[in-house]
Amino acid sequence: MPISAPLRTRTPAAAGLAALVLLGCATIRGAEARYSYLQEKLGPYVFQQACLDLWPAALKVVNAKGFPVVGADRERIGESAQGFFSSVISDGFATRSTRDGGLVAETNWNQSVGTRYRIEGTAEGPKGCRVRYIVITGGAQGSTQETVGPDWSMLLDLVAAVDPETAGKVEAGEPKG
Repeated sequence: MPISAPLRTRTPAAAGLAALVLLGCATIRGAEARYSYLQEKLGPYVFQQACLDLWPAALKVVNAKGFPVVGADRERIGESAQGFFSSVISDGFATRSTRDGGLVAETNWNQSVGTRYRIEGTAEGPKGCRVRYIVITGGAQGSTQETVGPDWSMLLDLVAAVDPETAGKVEAGEPKG
């Protein structure tokens, strides 16, 4: 049975769509592989600094990526003090101590991407700290906030800032595309 003309003209478009779908699937698989790799390598990572000493660097990483730290944390990283009005309407909070001797803070919203971060530092002995950057989405436009999970790439940025040798080793072993 011969192929009709309308079907033949759609075939290149269908082939192009199929190629895009396959490319999209490969991109997703690559991102998943990177996430898993970073989780494996950085999940157990403990910084060889007390949380209080490491904390300004942890705050600077998120602030530099467009997720504004709030309250006293702004001055802690060398930014100007936050005004009264902006501190009242901020969804984030400045660094607080936790019961286990760690630290926690939340950034304000990055309005362009609709996310913010919770930064958690857990003391690991007197001179160790485990840091997690937890993504929070949804609330920038007034909807319900949702915790998405850890951002291993943000943690890699912190490792690169304070332990470039380890970061280089992790990046060298990353899965390729």
